[in-house]
Amino acid sequence: MANSGPDERLVFVDLETGGIETWRPIIQIAAIAVTSSLRELEVFEAKLKFDSRFADPKSLRKNSYTPQRWEREARPAKEVATELSEFLRRHATVEMSAAGRGVFQVAQLVAHNAAFDGPFLQAWFERMGQFFPGHFRMLCTVQRAVWLFHEDKKLTPPRDFKLGTLCRHFGVPFNDYEAHDALTDVRATVELYRRMTMLGAAR
Repeated sequence: MANSGPDERLVFVDLETGGIETWRPIIQIAAIAVTSSLRELEVFEAKLKFDSRFADPKSLRKNSYTPQRWEREARPAKEVATELSEFLRRHATVEMSAAGRGVFQVAQLVAHNAAFDGPFLQAWFERMGQFFPGHFRMLCTVQRAVWLFHEDKKLTPPRDFKLGTLCRHFGVPFNDYEAHDALTDVRATVELYRRMTMLGAAR
């Protein structure tokens, strides 16, 4: 059972990974916690150390990954998992109850293409041996956009629903050269959601 209170927060999240399969490493995570009115509360970003043998080189080339930068800034995955868990718990406003656990709270997560980020994040927490303090039903800005264009036939849909395409469609600044950096992408996702919400409210 889940219940959201009046002070519900949203936590937007973006992952950069070493491949599309959930057993691949996460190489960067960023998250932004906001109020229900989308006022920014806190930002989390971390680059992770990983075993390059488990990463797809083609995926690494698409990301903002450079060996030199990761050598300077990356931290152990378990350390990052612990800090992200604490971040999510600070912004956990969705009440859950489960047999054997009683009542507890988890964070309401939002991602662009949550069908990818959600399972990846859940599998990663499981590998780290930690409880995942996020709602398994992650909200998705791709689906938000699909519904928006489905409901309002006067709107001209974009050619696809990629983050960059939707940002340009709704006037959100987006630099393709900075894409696939988790913090850049999650900031764009928050603003995209804001624009779509405003448009939906104005209809």
